[in-house]
Amino acid sequence: MKALARNHVFWTKINDDLEKLVRTCAACQETAKSPVKNTLCSWSRPDAPWSRIHIDFAGPIEGISYLVVVDAFSKWPEIMPMTTTTSTATLRELRRLFAQFGLPQTIVSDNGTQFTSAEFQDFCRNNGIKHVRSPPFHPQSNGQAERFVDTFKRSIRKIKSKGPIVDALHTFLFTYRNTPCNASPDGRSPAENFIGRRLRSTLDLLKPSHSPEARPDIVMEMQFNRRHGAKPKKFEPKDLVFARDFRSGQPRWSPGHILRRHGRALYDVLVQGSIWKRHANQLRPRDSLGETIDLTNAYDMPFNSSPDSPSGTSSTRSLSTMATTAPLTTTTTTAAPPAPPAVTPRRSTRTRRPPDFLQIDPYAKSYQGRQS
Repeated sequence: MKALARNHVFWTKINDDLEKLVRTCAACQETAKSPVKNTLCSWSRPDAPWSRIHIDFAGPIEGISYLVVVDAFSKWPEIMPMTTTTSTATLRELRRLFAQFGLPQTIVSDNGTQFTSAEFQDFCRNNGIKHVRSPPFHPQSNGQAERFVDTFKRSIRKIKSKGPIVDALHTFLFTYRNTPCNASPDGRSPAENFIGRRLRSTLDLLKPSHSPEARPDIVMEMQFNRRHGAKPKKFEPKDLVFARDFRSGQPRWSPGHILRRHGRALYDVLVQGSIWKRHANQLRPRDSLGETIDLTNAYDMPFNSSPDSPSGTSSTRSLSTMATTAPLTTTTTTAAPPAPPAVTPRRSTRTRRPPDFLQIDPYAKSYQGRQS
């Protein structure tokens, strides 16, 4: 405009007048380009995980919205599917999240109705949380959450073709949390900066693990054994046992034998053609039924020391019969021991008299001297 005007006219300060004309033109100002960006006002770096979190909504994707929460320190993300995005539903998910990780110091969000409601403000005030909202239509102020929402949407579109969207969400979260991030402190993964360790993945199978041998808690074992009077139990394969039977309508113990042992106290027991897993506390040793000696008739057997009496003959015959039927090592019979002498009961010889009961006298000062 300035060059065109100088081709035809000229006066003093023509350039200043033309610039003033453009600045005061309403139509020119309404259609002007965006001004040069302001210098960046960055967020302060948090000192600890979960001290400041950024939240936003993503979606809806296939009819489901997602509440996105990103930790500003470790970049640890949390994504919660939601069928409704009301303030009550949002606070329900945040309460569940805070019960797991604790209350943050600061929450950064946009100006959505879920975050500007009185219910959300009361929640932050009652829990001592500072709520910071980004300027309207300036998502860069909540760039931590906005950038993650963009990454989440693009990744879900790539992964969901391989299966359900729920599986795609879990795959994305696992991969993102376990991937080193340059924006995270020391360039470590979000999991390392948030929970202090890497997440075990299938890539760890490429390296042999050298985990130390597990050692039992000796102190706890001593306390338990002393309190319950426990004794060591050990069964070997083919040992006969009674196994605890938890089936309704069945005996409390069922016979079986040990097949193998797992660890220190777990056994495989063969019971009635089935293999049961039982703890050592649910097993009892069992003797073989074929080795049991039946001595029930020996208690009622008549005994007589005289060899000439008929009873003595019958008793000798009974003893010899029992000796041949029972698997005893000795087959000879011995004479019956002599009967013990009769015991005379001992009775006291002291003089007995009826007791003298105390007669209550409310006016007596002492009962001394009244005893007979």
